[in-house]
Amino acid sequence: MRSASPEDVKKAYRELAKAVHPDRSDDPEAQARFQQIVDAYQVLSDQKKRQAWDTANPVQAAKSAATDAARRIAPGVMEKAAEVVGGVVEGIQRRWSLGQDLRYTVDVSFSEACLGVDKDVAFEAPVRCQDCDGRGQRDGQRCGSCQGEGVVLAQRRFRITIPPGTTAGRLTRIPRGGTPGAKGGPEGDLTFVVAVAPHPLLERDGHDLRCQVVVPITTALAGGWAPVPTLEGTTRIEIPAGVETGQVLRLTARGVPRPKGGRGDLRITVDVELPARVSPEVRRLLEEAERADPEGMVPRSTRYRARWGETND
Repeated sequence: MRSASPEDVKKAYRELAKAVHPDRSDDPEAQARFQQIVDAYQVLSDQKKRQAWDTANPVQAAKSAATDAARRIAPGVMEKAAEVVGGVVEGIQRRWSLGQDLRYTVDVSFSEACLGVDKDVAFEAPVRCQDCDGRGQRDGQRCGSCQGEGVVLAQRRFRITIPPGTTAGRLTRIPRGGTPGAKGGPEGDLTFVVAVAPHPLLERDGHDLRCQVVVPITTALAGGWAPVPTLEGTTRIEIPAGVETGQVLRLTARGVPRPKGGRGDLRITVDVELPARVSPEVRRLLEEAERADPEGMVPRSTRYRARWGETND
């Protein structure tokens, strides 16, 4: 009924939903009918959508359709609730008075997703014709601006805030940002979906970041500096003398921002690169250095050989 209060609608929705819930019914069509009732409640609980539906549908036909639907769902129990819900339960599948939802993908870089960014997006989509208010007619005549369609194509522009720490798939919903409904019906919703491009060197681990840095053996032996990637660009990290492959170095507070302040760390795994070619002279010098100071040059090899009683002779 058009006079039903929001409380009446909510009560009717709960009774119908309980009666046809798939967990309580063996009817193979229970899932579809349950979804119809959910959709109907979304329309009737929204004042603007409900006004649009009431304007576009004859009252008596709506009541009759809903009552028939309720008799099939729960004979003799749900007729009063169906009268309150009106014809939306039976007719919601058509949605001919409501606009369609739109979805738009917002592409962001790895750093933008981690640090947060405001993105300006623009795309062409149908909007309500302002000359006829989306009804397709003006002063009893077909609207010339939209050729009677009620909609025109226009450039849509939005500014979307991507908060720090955003992951792929995050949704931002804009109510009534979708396609206008037929005959002046309300718009559907617009949803933005975030797509995050991978970083060539960085990976996320919660609020920490991980990367690998390759250092030549000369730097690993004597120590030095190596470039590493960060969210803000490239920086340098000190490589301690004697560093080994697999050793993890850490840059504090260079990871992903935390919701309550501060940032995670950047964890850097060292990969020591051995020479692809060694000249005879270099080989001789290395062998002499190993014989002179085996514990300093190759401590693990020295300890390993000692287990088997071997020597460096």
